[in-house]
Amino acid sequence: MAEAVRARGGSIRLIGERRPGPLGLLPDTIMFESESEEAMVDFCSDLRIRWAAVPPAWTLVNWCGTLSEYEATLNFQIPETLNWTRFDFSLNSNGFVRATSNSFPRYTRYLNPATKLPLHVFFRDSHGAEVDLSWGRYLLLKSKGITATAYDERRFRLCVPIKIPLPTIVARAVCLCSGKSPVHRANEFLVQGFECQDWLMFEDVPPQIAVAALAKVGQSPARAEIK
Repeated sequence: MAEAVRARGGSIRLIGERRPGPLGLLPDTIMFESESEEAMVDFCSDLRIRWAAVPPAWTLVNWCGTLSEYEATLNFQIPETLNWTRFDFSLNSNGFVRATSNSFPRYTRYLNPATKLPLHVFFRDSHGAEVDLSWGRYLLLKSKGITATAYDERRFRLCVPIKIPLPTIVARAVCLCSGKSPVHRANEFLVQGFECQDWLMFEDVPPQIAVAALAKVGQSPARAEIK
């Protein structure tokens, strides 16, 4: 690729960035910049790389379903009297803790006594539905009217709690904006009324995609300065 860039005589610029992550397993980010769309199209053609006029991040975020659509597919038949070991999701710790309340709405992790596998159940009332781990957390936030996400319009940075990550398909759309994995940000109280010190920060996310992605999980982000 470097040779192909040099052959373009400066119309294309190659930028490589190492972001190995805490375990050193993440791939490098490779970016190309050009003086014009035409130059980029020609460059991609030479390398037999598919050129997408519409950013893949925008395509994917529009393809994603919404939290409401996901909830409409759920089957609320699991009784809240299910007698399995139970942990409820706490918005104080943003994690599952031993059950302390029978109020609703509620997000519960049960342990199957036979298989020892977890069962995640979202309760609107006395009957709940099995849910995906990530979508279930955002169902609880939406049902309680809680904002737990933040966005910096000036720096194009989006933050979600590290213990409340975006569902995989939504996170992938956001990552496609930059090609970079999210990074950890600590000790930043970004959202008024929501206690969280550890965040996942996505970089280079334009406003249209940030708002659209978070709307998919029922969130309207708090406006914040994210350094």
